[in-house]
Amino acid sequence: MKIYTYEGKNIEELTLQALKELDVKEDEMITDVKEETVGLLKKKKYTLKVVLKSEVLEFSKNYIKDIAKGMGLDDIQLETQRTEQHLKITMHSENSSILIGRNGRTLSSLQTLLRSAISNKIEMKVNIVLDVENYKIRQEKNIERLAKKLAKEVLKTKEPITMDSMNSYERRVVHNVLGNFKGITTESEGEEPNRKVVIKPVE
Repeated sequence: MKIYTYEGKNIEELTLQALKELDVKEDEMITDVKEETVGLLKKKKYTLKVVLKSEVLEFSKNYIKDIAKGMGLDDIQLETQRTEQHLKITMHSENSSILIGRNGRTLSSLQTLLRSAISNKIEMKVNIVLDVENYKIRQEKNIERLAKKLAKEVLKTKEPITMDSMNSYERRVVHNVLGNFKGITTESEGEEPNRKVVIKPVE
């Protein structure tokens, strides 16, 4: 991955310069902007750092393949996706259960390692999602169904319900799906890795 750096007094001009020189569209770039005040006149100076999403995905694919090979998985196939919100890599393998691990812990660890490797390489935060055979999508739907079921129970009994421990991604799914659920409020309690969502009736 290569970091392209541009410096100047106007961030809009720097962005246009990067788009022209790299011959890409704005949604193909990951950017980081730093602003500083320089000189006696306190003029603003901007530094724009750019990394191409395509290069991040290529680095990520090679990184994942190396880890998978170390796990004895040589049949792994990778599918990539780019959106405005995130980059996504879906792994396909005959041994997908190994990549997922118990309750998705291996998959979660792989994603943490990947994000850390990218951050160490370019010193920029990249929202990249790692999945196996759409496991996360299935899990998300299961969590949504459970959250709605428990929310209806809370409305019926007027008593709060504490869900099992979940990671930050899973807790966010619950908060989002119940965000507009009338008569219900949610909050996270406890310390990692045993943090839980509590579903409460609105008083």
